[in-house]
Amino acid sequence: MAVSRLLVGIFIPLLCNPVHAFNGFGRDIDRYIHEAAQRYQISEVMLRGLVKMEDGWYGKVSPTGPIGVGQFTRDTWNWLSQTERGREIGMQLITPSIQGTRLDPRHHKRINTLATALLARWNAEQFQLRGIPITDENLYMAHNIGLEGLHRAILGRSTPEDIRNMRRNGMKRGMSVKQFIAYQKGRYSSHKSIANFMPLSKNQTEIVWAEPRMTQKSQTTLAASHSVVQKSAVNHSPLIWIEPSDSQITWINPTKM
Repeated sequence: MAVSRLLVGIFIPLLCNPVHAFNGFGRDIDRYIHEAAQRYQISEVMLRGLVKMEDGWYGKVSPTGPIGVGQFTRDTWNWLSQTERGREIGMQLITPSIQGTRLDPRHHKRINTLATALLARWNAEQFQLRGIPITDENLYMAHNIGLEGLHRAILGRSTPEDIRNMRRNGMKRGMSVKQFIAYQKGRYSSHKSIANFMPLSKNQTEIVWAEPRMTQKSQTTLAASHSVVQKSAVNHSPLIWIEPSDSQITWINPTKM
């Protein structure tokens, strides 16, 4: 009988406070994040955590291809750039001749940050339609593995291509889909705290993946120490999108009308 591996959350002794190790995104990126959160009426705290987790605000190019502040793949960028909202913020198509060069539009930090927030807003609207809890962690996962991939994972219907995508995005050998989702959410939660200069709580752990030798005793011990992943309060309010103008942003919550 096969023994499943477990996701284990443990406290890692830190030589320095991780909050102080992060010195901020810099004035420009901070301003873009604030602007983007206001424009699309999403949580600035969530967006800061997403940008920190993606680790691309200083020009990093992922080995798997994503570029820029929000680490966009070419396909996601090109899809979003052809929407009305994408065109409004100046998104341009990535053509084969400029992909990966200094002319690649994903290098534009302000537009990339706005696009990251726009994608989060679109995902939040889709969550509402599909009955997915609108949490910071779920919004990050939709960015990480795609809305459809996350939805299928929640329903227990991940495809072989979904699994391959998860492996490209941090799934460790031996992880189940549920374990991968919990692992990534735990990592995001820590990055969100650091990006917002919030001290890590007593219950927050550094999430690691262990492949322990499984005796009956160790299974019991590991199950008891299953990692604690902080969850944001679920927002059940219906969402209605009101297109922002240059002069005013209007947010309507119909439950209060």
